[in-house]
Amino acid sequence: MKKNVFWLSAMAVTVSMASCSLEEVVDQAAPKAIGFSSFVGKPTRAATEIIKPNGTEGTGQAKLSKIYVFGNYGETIGSTYDKEVFNNDEVTVTGDGTNTATTKYWVPNKKYMFAAYSNGNNKIESGVGDPSVSFGTNGRITIANYSAGDDDLILATPSEVITDDDVSYRGKVSLEFKHLLSQVAFEFTNGFTNGYKVKITELQFSVPNKATYSYSTSDYLWAGHTENATKSYTVNGGNVFGNPTPQCSEYNFVIPQSNASIKASFTATVYDTDGTTQIAAKDFNDVKLKTGTTTTPSSDSDVWTKGYRYKYTANIDQTVMDNMYPIIFDVSVTEWKNATSTTGFPLN
Repeated sequence: MKKNVFWLSAMAVTVSMASCSLEEVVDQAAPKAIGFSSFVGKPTRAATEIIKPNGTEGTGQAKLSKIYVFGNYGETIGSTYDKEVFNNDEVTVTGDGTNTATTKYWVPNKKYMFAAYSNGNNKIESGVGDPSVSFGTNGRITIANYSAGDDDLILATPSEVITDDDVSYRGKVSLEFKHLLSQVAFEFTNGFTNGYKVKITELQFSVPNKATYSYSTSDYLWAGHTENATKSYTVNGGNVFGNPTPQCSEYNFVIPQSNASIKASFTATVYDTDGTTQIAAKDFNDVKLKTGTTTTPSSDSDVWTKGYRYKYTANIDQTVMDNMYPIIFDVSVTEWKNATSTTGFPLN
């Protein structure tokens, strides 16, 4: 396929994250309940994206309202957290991102390790069916056999909290959630300036859609990619569109992975100015989705990175629709001929 058919433009947009401050509560007698202060980073547009608890919802967005918490404690820092406190327990998040309505209480002089996730405000049943989520006594959380669908999977990676003799001043556990998936979308521009209309159909690509995510203090990893799935898209609702406003598809969640060998396909159809009379159609196959060496994040080459969204852009005009044949005129002008007369030019 010609290199100018499909190109990339400003593909990776960073998902910014902000840290949560640890709230301290004073003048409260023991026993003190374990509470959480949660925050979700800047969202990326998708089927059901999760935004911060006090955010303003838009189309296809949902505020973070349910998190699922793991928590253990032990005797020494960085060792074995062998006493279970939370095990995939549901916690309702209030509008300001906090929660104090748990029934678990701090134990003095312990070293706690917490982690939490939310799968589009839904729970992954640990050890039941597929996928599953687990939290080890070493502080590692693992989300096994996860398939990317319409839910925004977010995770607050393990956070250690230390208590001393007085737990009455123990603040809320600060949980900063980050997006674990990537997103992919497509944008098309009608490059015809003569009023012709364009329609994009059957836009899709196949991608490994299941993997296992694991985290420890120094390891963020998606691994074991399996089970190819087809990610399908619509552009302008499947309708024709004109020049010059670009038309963007929806975003789909994908498991972060190498995109070096992933290819998309679609059909572009060009119509006359009435939008119904077809002029030409062309199938575009094997459209490479490799990202090359991107500027954000600078360390990744041909990789979809978690927490980033990628938009592929293309311009549809006569240069890529190579089965369009222009109407050309062969123009000539007849020459003047000289007339002759036998009568001459009488003067009287």
